[in-house]
Amino acid sequence: MENSRPKILIVDDEPDMRGIIDDVLTEAGYETFLAENGTHAMELAAAVVPDLILSDIQMPAMNGYEFLNAVKVHPDLSKIPFVFMTGVNVGTFDLRKGMDLGADDYLTKPFTVENLLNAVATRLRKQQLWRSFADTKLTRTQTGFIVLLSNELHLLVMDILEHAQSLLAGKDVARADVERAAQMITRSGKRLGRLHENILYYSMLQIWVKDPQTIASMRSEVTPSCREIVQSIVYENIRAKTRAEDLTVDCSDVPLRIAAPDFGKLIDEVLDNACKFSDAGTPVGITGRVEGDRYRLVIQDHGRGITEVEVAAAGSLFRQDRTAPVRTDGGVGLTIAATLAELYNGTLTAQRGPRSGTIVTIMLPVHG
Repeated sequence: MENSRPKILIVDDEPDMRGIIDDVLTEAGYETFLAENGTHAMELAAAVVPDLILSDIQMPAMNGYEFLNAVKVHPDLSKIPFVFMTGVNVGTFDLRKGMDLGADDYLTKPFTVENLLNAVATRLRKQQLWRSFADTKLTRTQTGFIVLLSNELHLLVMDILEHAQSLLAGKDVARADVERAAQMITRSGKRLGRLHENILYYSMLQIWVKDPQTIASMRSEVTPSCREIVQSIVYENIRAKTRAEDLTVDCSDVPLRIAAPDFGKLIDEVLDNACKFSDAGTPVGITGRVEGDRYRLVIQDHGRGITEVEVAAAGSLFRQDRTAPVRTDGGVGLTIAATLAELYNGTLTAQRGPRSGTIVTIMLPVHG
């Protein structure tokens, strides 16, 4: 009979750590494969095609980042869930780098047996649900989202073509005009990349919100340092949008009951909206405080302000009215953020500011 046990690849240059993780996962019924560095791990991964990869970062021969990058460009391995195992001194840059490369989660050493097993079970469950997505019929909400994406894609493509045509219009195009058109094409290309990411994310959310077992498993995950995640997202937005003088952060640091990559995605979507719909030179503030067993995070901009229609369209997938007319006027990022908040037993609300702009309030459970 074919072995149906989930296959897990464990990559760590410390023999004792490899052995401990191997013992725990083998005892839990998983089939394990061990590698001491990224080079060996890549050979093993290509040979056995594991269901999940657990990898250290600092390793000889090929480190964790290089290994992750190699996995993500391999046609047979790119969809495998990848979890980094990191030391307690992992920095904001390192955390963000792993997320940008495609890491699905982080486990901070030393971790408990319970944390390890929960992380493994959650990632495998998500992967199983994602594989079943191809057999799932499109719901009305999914159809509406496809219409929305079609509109956004059309606008972005037309923007790219318009500026490309301006470069081809004549031989004597001023250098300043060339640079301006190139910047616009680059910006639109990045928006297309983000839209592609959100298509995949939204599709996964459609599955997760309907599966109680996945929700329960996700709610056991923890972000050790919420401030580090917020600061890393702010840093990336400052670098991408050159708004260093506009963004301010004043957040208390506590562990939260949400996986670090999902918390990063939630903040990134809300902050991206705040920057997209406000002008450079206007403030965007982020504050975070503990209120009882909840963490209250507020992101406020001074842009055009969210409309009532957009507020209604930006609700969580848990709450969207499937009988309401499909809206295509925005709110994709806020819908993803609101759904993530509620997946982790939290909330997200959006409202117009007292004079201008939008105020987004996120409430998430504190760990411990």
